[in-house]
Amino acid sequence: MEKEITKVLKYFAIFAYHPTLDEIHTFLRVKTNKQKLKYTPPQYSIKEVKNLELKIKNSENKLNNWRFRAYIKLISIFPQIKLVGLSGSISMMNATEDDDIDLFIITAKNRLFTGRLIALVLAQILGLRRSRERFRDSATQIFHKNKVCLNLFFDESNLKVPKFKQTEFVGHEVLQMKPIIVKDNIYERFLEANRWVYELFPNGKSKSQILNLKSQIKLKRFKFKILNLFGTWNLGFRIFNKVESLLKKLQLTLINRHRTTEVVTSSQLWFHPDDFEKKIRKTL
Repeated sequence: MEKEITKVLKYFAIFAYHPTLDEIHTFLRVKTNKQKLKYTPPQYSIKEVKNLELKIKNSENKLNNWRFRAYIKLISIFPQIKLVGLSGSISMMNATEDDDIDLFIITAKNRLFTGRLIALVLAQILGLRRSRERFRDSATQIFHKNKVCLNLFFDESNLKVPKFKQTEFVGHEVLQMKPIIVKDNIYERFLEANRWVYELFPNGKSKSQILNLKSQIKLKRFKFKILNLFGTWNLGFRIFNKVESLLKKLQLTLINRHRTTEVVTSSQLWFHPDDFEKKIRKTL
């Protein structure tokens, strides 16, 4: 058990993050009762405590930024958007001042590229869209304070992470993701489609999350009663299917111009050019 706990701590150390007892229990690779864990949190130095407090404050400031709050309210209105979740450092309230806000978006069925365009346009209007320059040179990355990073899109017709992506890193991301917009039980459906994470982290099943954010910010699940014209008339379906098809061709053309290690399919878009997971494998 000590070795398993050490593995969890080593993983989080890569991100300069100090996990709670609950988080250690969740990400153990062996099934156990939390009460049986013999783990005493270390005594942090004053400097470490201040650093932890600073990261929580940075994360709170990013989430409370008026531009981001306006972005979330606006994007939630569109029926093409079924889920928006916090991922990466912001989901763990572990963001530095220069970190951006990583978002995971699930769209309605056959609305992946329409949903992505909506997300990008709103981010552009509100001055939240991050420039592509961040990925041009990993040695001199340009971090964009308070920008949104729209690097992961799923169509609700295909919620399962592909087999070659079912790794420890992605498993962490699945369970650490904090949904802030949820429609039609899509978050529960996402977890159900990705039950493979419980094979990696058997204690995560009892959580099936949502864990409270460390800052205790109350992020509400937005529930809107919207007249969905797209589903009311067959004519609307045909028109917007054509729009989706057009946007798909257009966006794929633009994506392929700069494509490196991204995973691009008709139902999932993974924009991770730096392939951070490779760096983790080397470290572990």
